[in-house]
Amino acid sequence: MSGVREPDRVLWSAVALGFLAVLLDGFDAAALAFSVPALAAEWQVPGAAFTLPLVLTNIGVVAGYLVSGPLSARAGLRATLIGGVVFFAAGTLLTALTLPAQSLTLLSVTRVLTGLGLGAVLPAAVALATRHSPARRRELVSVTVTLGLASGGTLGGFFGGRMIEAIGPAGVFWVAGLAPLALAAVMAWRMPATPAVPTVAAVPGGPAEAGARGGERVGALFRPGIRVNTAVIWVFSFLVFVSAYTLQSWVPTLMIDYGFSASQAPLGLAFFSFGGIIGGIVLISLASRVGIAPALCVMPVVGAVCALVAAKADLSDGPLLIVLGGTGLGLVACQIGQLTMAVAVYPAETRTTGVGWAAALGRAGSIVGPGVGGILLGLSLPGRDIVLLTTVPVLAATVCAFILWRRLRAPAPAPLPQHTP
Repeated sequence: MSGVREPDRVLWSAVALGFLAVLLDGFDAAALAFSVPALAAEWQVPGAAFTLPLVLTNIGVVAGYLVSGPLSARAGLRATLIGGVVFFAAGTLLTALTLPAQSLTLLSVTRVLTGLGLGAVLPAAVALATRHSPARRRELVSVTVTLGLASGGTLGGFFGGRMIEAIGPAGVFWVAGLAPLALAAVMAWRMPATPAVPTVAAVPGGPAEAGARGGERVGALFRPGIRVNTAVIWVFSFLVFVSAYTLQSWVPTLMIDYGFSASQAPLGLAFFSFGGIIGGIVLISLASRVGIAPALCVMPVVGAVCALVAAKADLSDGPLLIVLGGTGLGLVACQIGQLTMAVAVYPAETRTTGVGWAAALGRAGSIVGPGVGGILLGLSLPGRDIVLLTTVPVLAATVCAFILWRRLRAPAPAPLPQHTP
């Protein structure tokens, strides 16, 4: 093979295999969410009983995300990525093995273990793919690999109900565990090696990058001139993730209140996730024209309006699913855009720390969201009311985006005069 074609072959091997790893990661992360209605009926427990396994899954994901940087620095990106895929596959197979015991405790343990692997995959996949890409393609490669998460959720939503009908919830987890093991074998054969660069700085805001500059401290984010920006971007990140993960974790269960059967309920997650794919594409296009801050003033409004329509309008199944897709379009775009907003907000000397902490606050929201949804379900609130309540943090996040937009538009303050003795 010629020297001209070899870099492209290596790049697209890294992108394709990284995307597939993240896609299976997204499918696995969604598997419990779209299985809850069937499991609740089979185990004869309320859907809210699955709050702890859903929350612990996301706690495991956050822990895996944090571990991926140091692990990549020691073992390399390729080994970390393949190891993460094998680890979440093993956790998912343990879930499949123990599911017949109908134990929420066992389910919680196996899902937190699965989450550790899930969390390690995305940073390593993005970093490895972008490491092999030329500078002009890095943003495209990063977004392409990242969209594997929403693609996996979409596949799970569209096919999860049929799979549950055909092979049962345990069968879903067998598929979700065996498929990544097969992919890991292919990755061991075809995934390019990690280029010789000492850190995974290719992951914007990733855990390795966040720790790359040991001299930076969180206190630097609260110095005069940027302390308001820090507070607002943290609140924005947290609120967006709370709303998004409340719906991502519970929308199949909420669909039961809308009259969907347990086998049809995963379609709500499918449309929400597919809307998120479109939202990521729309955000990139809009931000390239008007900037990230104005774009993030628009996207949460789209999500909130669609959620309001889903909660209040008397829609038939088709229009309801389309509106849920619009909700996903707005919210997932905000999830993708919050780190880009942080890049725009912070000066170069504090950017790494700022982006890392914005990511951390978003991850905290991903833990709180499923817990809030489970509490509301436990209070026997109707599904429509829970969807309606998710608009409150989304609208508050819109205010945050508007504040940041105004502050970014404002001229920089003139430097203070220097007094000489």
